[in-house]
Amino acid sequence: MNSFENLIAESVAATGVFRAEEVLALLSIPQETTHGNFSLPCFALAKTLRKAPKVIAEELAAKLKLPAGISKAEPVNGYLNFFIDREFLARSVLSEIAEDKLSFGHAALKQKNVVIDYSSPNIGKELAFHHLRSTMIGNSLARIYKASGYNVIRINHLGDWGTAFGKLIVMYLRENRATDEKTLDSLTVKELNILYAAFSKAAALEPNLEEEARAAFTKLESGDAFYRKLWEAFRAATLKELMRIYKMMGVEFDHYTGESFFENQIPAVLEELKEKNLLVKSQERDVVMLDEFDLPPCLIRKSDGSTLYATRDLAAALYRKREYDFARCLYVVDLGQSLHFKQVFHVLQKMGYEWYQDMVHIPFGVILQKNEEGKWEKGKTRTGNSNLLRDVIEAASEKILAYINEKNPNLENKAEVATQIGISALTFNDLKNRRLMDVKFDWDSALSFDGATGPYVQNAHVRLCSIMRKADYESKAEDVSWEHLADDYAYELVKILARKGDRILQACEAEEPSILAQYALEIAEAAHRFIHHDRVLGSPEEKSRLFLVQGTQLVLENVLDLLGLFPIRAM
Repeated sequence: MNSFENLIAESVAATGVFRAEEVLALLSIPQETTHGNFSLPCFALAKTLRKAPKVIAEELAAKLKLPAGISKAEPVNGYLNFFIDREFLARSVLSEIAEDKLSFGHAALKQKNVVIDYSSPNIGKELAFHHLRSTMIGNSLARIYKASGYNVIRINHLGDWGTAFGKLIVMYLRENRATDEKTLDSLTVKELNILYAAFSKAAALEPNLEEEARAAFTKLESGDAFYRKLWEAFRAATLKELMRIYKMMGVEFDHYTGESFFENQIPAVLEELKEKNLLVKSQERDVVMLDEFDLPPCLIRKSDGSTLYATRDLAAALYRKREYDFARCLYVVDLGQSLHFKQVFHVLQKMGYEWYQDMVHIPFGVILQKNEEGKWEKGKTRTGNSNLLRDVIEAASEKILAYINEKNPNLENKAEVATQIGISALTFNDLKNRRLMDVKFDWDSALSFDGATGPYVQNAHVRLCSIMRKADYESKAEDVSWEHLADDYAYELVKILARKGDRILQACEAEEPSILAQYALEIAEAAHRFIHHDRVLGSPEEKSRLFLVQGTQLVLENVLDLLGLFPIRAM
């Protein structure tokens, strides 16, 4: 409601008692609805004016010329409470929604680029359930930043380089697998996952196997043609499955530029570090010292000459700044990598790049699941003890499909709808929590149609769409009698819809999708209350109330989309 705040600030400033900026800083939204929509405390001026706050509020109310849309200003115990005119609010908010449609509350274009690095799984493995967090937090942030007026570049920085490929190569050849093109083309990521798990078991019995893997990667990094052929097959097999899962989840990327993409740029990074006298030898390794930041040295190159994550992230950062000239570059990676990003960002600082301050790590907690002993833990895909994301999606879809078969067996495309509801349920269960929190996953609570869940929010959207289908006509502003939208339930819903722009801005500034997830719950709860108490179809107020239903549906649809949920229209 920024427009009302500004109007109040200008009106109060015209009395000469407060400055407009002081009013904006002091205005708050009262917890009690009987205290109005905005409250201005007058205590700050008591000492200056040598008057009691109660007197200041009363005198201010007498001088004040009410701005349009404010029905009254009431002094109460040192506060001046402002009440919005209900009909004015409904007219202004719903008319704007009707004009702007899904883009209501979106910001104007800023001509600024934001790079968002998210999901970023390792090649040679399937997506595990714990990959859901980076993928869907990043997906939502990309949509939120776009709605906030930024040009967003979405990057999947694949883990397609490093010793892990030495392990896969060693195990692939150890099992005497065929290396002809036909066999490599038909390779699946499931096979690679099995190979990696097998390597872990074999290495526990044969410690020298780890050294073989390191040697194999060094050979790959040196350009061995045969090893490169195997690596390309591993990458292609993984990407095929990744893209299938991403498409199912509604997740998109502009670039799949993994670590290997920066391989030929690393020599320039190493040379620059040398020229700036930042590389130091430590135990035969090249490092950059970060003592002045109370951080351990950043390892740049190992004793065998192979590079590391930090080396490749430095090359990636330099490339992204050159290529996209970003205003911000976000890394949506779990909390456990905080030290790594602090080191990389401070190395860029020591290299003299002031834009290092625009590099932001977006940390998050982990998804916890119960193990066989009933303890909550994070699974690990490499050792084969983590649920795969595709299996979790399939299980969620089956549970939702059973519900649909019971409640609405004739629903069209019910298998597809069940998958969309299942994925949305998993996503919302994640995003409703502040991202730094660990998320305990429980099937029953995540898939419930009651409470703070994805299905509950989607059901509200379905109810709104159902009313509009049954009405079979579009209500227009000229059909509305605004006094029909001034009762408590309509008014509360309109107030919530009016906050959409503020909520998007807050979610963007805090880089926190949970703000929008909680907002979606607010809309759903208010919509359910309105529909329950204020009959729409067949009532004397039908056209007016239908106009509110249409506006609510548009706002909720877009908020669901910004979260990466599917706005289901029937279930």
